[in-house]
Amino acid sequence: MMIDIHPRAGMLRCWTEIQLDLLTLNLRELRSQLPCKCGVISVLKADAYGHGLVEVALALRSESTAFAVACLPEAIKLQTGIPDRDIIILGSTLPEERQRVVECGFIATVSSVEEVVGYAKYARVRPARICIKIDTGMGRIGIWKEEAGRCLQALARIPGISVHSIATHLPVWEEDLVFSWQQLQWMRNYSAFFRKLFPGAYLHVLSSTGILEFPSSAFDLVRPGLALYGIAIPRQHQHRLKPVLAWKTRVVSVRQVEKGRSVGYGRTYITSKVSRLATLAVGYADGYPYSLSGSSASVLIRGRHCPVVGRVTMDSTVVDVSELPDIHYGEEVVLIGRDREEEILASDMAGWASTIAWEILTRIHPGRMTRLFLGSSTIQ
Repeated sequence: MMIDIHPRAGMLRCWTEIQLDLLTLNLRELRSQLPCKCGVISVLKADAYGHGLVEVALALRSESTAFAVACLPEAIKLQTGIPDRDIIILGSTLPEERQRVVECGFIATVSSVEEVVGYAKYARVRPARICIKIDTGMGRIGIWKEEAGRCLQALARIPGISVHSIATHLPVWEEDLVFSWQQLQWMRNYSAFFRKLFPGAYLHVLSSTGILEFPSSAFDLVRPGLALYGIAIPRQHQHRLKPVLAWKTRVVSVRQVEKGRSVGYGRTYITSKVSRLATLAVGYADGYPYSLSGSSASVLIRGRHCPVVGRVTMDSTVVDVSELPDIHYGEEVVLIGRDREEEILASDMAGWASTIAWEILTRIHPGRMTRLFLGSSTIQ
């Protein structure tokens, strides 16, 4: 459906705008480079990376083979809105959650024979569906690759189990390309063994960066996450994707400040000249990083970069608008997104804050602001 944002946005202090159509465009761009039979697991962890879990899933439903989330509560919420798609839980579940996972038909990621046995005891009415994770170098969860042969043979003998897929994860690309290629080669070497042991099971390795960098190395499925939302890592692929989220706020105060005045907690910023400063209705309680304090961060007002000055506080942030002398109360400010010819990406903000784009997007606090969904989608 189409949502007219203007009357609603005019009443908001801080909000995000989600362009649903761009999700599909990004997914199609990723698909265009993949082998024709390769399926897509759209990764919707952390409330779809801060974009809205069910709304994003509805927009991507027709283009996705399956969805992936991080935990059981996310899976339950997603299934309520989208009951007709496979849902993979990528993270480890707790022992007391296993019965619900099996009963709901979710695909659990497992890292040991003991976990699989724990799921199998609940496979009374339907089989326990699992994704077997192999640790080829991430060091987080998964069966160690050196033990994979023995463990998978043991898993194959456990009744009540349906193996949906076998997966691994690549922790590096540009930092250590050789290591990533070794992981891919390991999966290729073992793929025939996996397919013989579990006929019909899928293999998947590549996430967003792998799809952008080496799409020909895809197996049966891929797991795009950040790239779905229009952020490319590494940056040289950014021209291929369209950022889905814009984050905006408003000016709530404008003041002329004399030279030598301090701004904010700690008096870390002292005006070096007569300045015009604007206070914005966004702070770290909204997800705007405190670590932007004292950095080279800026916001966009009327297509101009206005630098952040002083410390970001819980509910507000101050910027220098001296180059825009006629700025007024209530004026729209772009924190992430495009304004005329200029643009701030989540990855730009991440660089200023010495963090990563994933954290920037997922920390935007939905409890403190409104999400506006724009564009046509399959939402009914």
